[in-house]
Amino acid sequence: MSLAGQSPWTDQVRSALEAQGRGPVIEYLQRQRWFRGKGRSVADARFVDGFGLSSGTVPHVLAVLLVEYRGGGQERYAAPLSVRPRPEGDDAVAIAALSDSTPQLWVCDATRDDDVWRALYAAVGGEREIIGHADCLAGKVMPGKQEELAAPVDRVKVLSGEQSNTSVVLDRRVIMKLIRKLDMGINPDGEVLEFLTTQTSCRDIPPLLGLMNYHDCQTEEMAAEGTILVVQGFVPNKGDGWNYTLMRLEELLNTSRSRREMSDAFLGEIRHLGLVTGRLHLALASNVELDAFRPEPTTEQDVEGWQGRMTQLLADICRELRGMPVEQQALIGLSLDEPDRLERVCRTRFENLHLLANEHTAKVRCHGDYHLGQVLKTEDGFMVIDFEGEPARPLEERRAKHCPLKDVAGMLRSFNYAAHAVLKQGRPFSATDRDVIMEWERAARTAFLDGYRSVAKPDEAEFLPDTWEDVVRVLQVYELDKALYELQYELHNRPDWLPIPLKGIRSLALEEVA
Repeated sequence: MSLAGQSPWTDQVRSALEAQGRGPVIEYLQRQRWFRGKGRSVADARFVDGFGLSSGTVPHVLAVLLVEYRGGGQERYAAPLSVRPRPEGDDAVAIAALSDSTPQLWVCDATRDDDVWRALYAAVGGEREIIGHADCLAGKVMPGKQEELAAPVDRVKVLSGEQSNTSVVLDRRVIMKLIRKLDMGINPDGEVLEFLTTQTSCRDIPPLLGLMNYHDCQTEEMAAEGTILVVQGFVPNKGDGWNYTLMRLEELLNTSRSRREMSDAFLGEIRHLGLVTGRLHLALASNVELDAFRPEPTTEQDVEGWQGRMTQLLADICRELRGMPVEQQALIGLSLDEPDRLERVCRTRFENLHLLANEHTAKVRCHGDYHLGQVLKTEDGFMVIDFEGEPARPLEERRAKHCPLKDVAGMLRSFNYAAHAVLKQGRPFSATDRDVIMEWERAARTAFLDGYRSVAKPDEAEFLPDTWEDVVRVLQVYELDKALYELQYELHNRPDWLPIPLKGIRSLALEEVA
């Protein structure tokens, strides 16, 4: 491993940002899609560490910015910065001027600067250690992947559309993901990808090539280490499963070809996605030696904890529904007594989680945030991506073992959202069109579950209940929980989408009660 000392540019970047005060840094962060503090009151934001990158004639620094919130709490973010004359253009973000520089130089966002990504790629491939003020970065190449990270990089493309992190494709052979929000501790994305790549025969993920970790220079303890960069092989694809599904549903409505023929072909792809999901869960449950991945019996204590979180979410949502203005309740067809019935019936449904609490049903590592946006449609099928888990949850929760039916429920709810998203696109749809889409959703559920159970069989997979009937009962609990989570999100962000999760909850709970 080669060692890079502290760059003098890190001090200049720090000085420039400190001289301007917190305002420019806060303004810069508020403009970024990956900043998760929007809507919170920021008390302070400042440069706390930086890592100099060798990247041609323009100095680059991978900065760590500390954000402190009024009322308590803080977060750290990674931001690639450059020092250059003030650039022009929409992509250029000048943050602060360097004092006494001739010509005038500025600290700028370097996300769109190809050289910064080439430098990070080279640092991982060379397994370099880069020293900062308090932390160190260390590149790590997976066994047998050295050659794939040794080739020079020509073309760099920063992907748009990602919310939480920043992904970059290099020469259509490598994809790098910069993890923007830095949490001290093992990042599940890198951890799970490394496990699947090195410890299993799973081929349903883009292969992990390398990582860049960071740690406190004063300690070697694992708890003080995190992941800042994930490097994988690039897989040619037709986009993520969400956009692919919307496209296929539009084709289903608009094509002159036989709807039955098109629907059957698409359902065959959905069945394959179920098979891929089952294979993934079997791979995640395949190791009995590594503590982090060894299947463990599901206990009553586990179930009580899961059930308690579900019950709290349910209570919070029902309280919000009761407090809605009568006019808004009427718009979504909510009767006065429905929140009470909803709470009562869902609590009863949640009791089915106890079907998991026995020595024969294991809890295992899962994807943790599984939906159509977390798979890529490839020429041959699907590949699973983004094992980071739900970004808003603490690391220890995202790394916890669980029942993988939680993943299955997430995908089933995603089918439901895709069906309604097509019907909400603004143009008029006939009753026949609506029937076609809703019938597709029902058929997609069946196809996905058929594919899943073809490889993850209840009487063989240790993470499933012993019978398919019990699998369905537990799966219904997780679908309810997911729909409640969606309902809470729509209450706070998209009130006009409220009918989608509310209808799902009614279907899963209220309408099935005699």
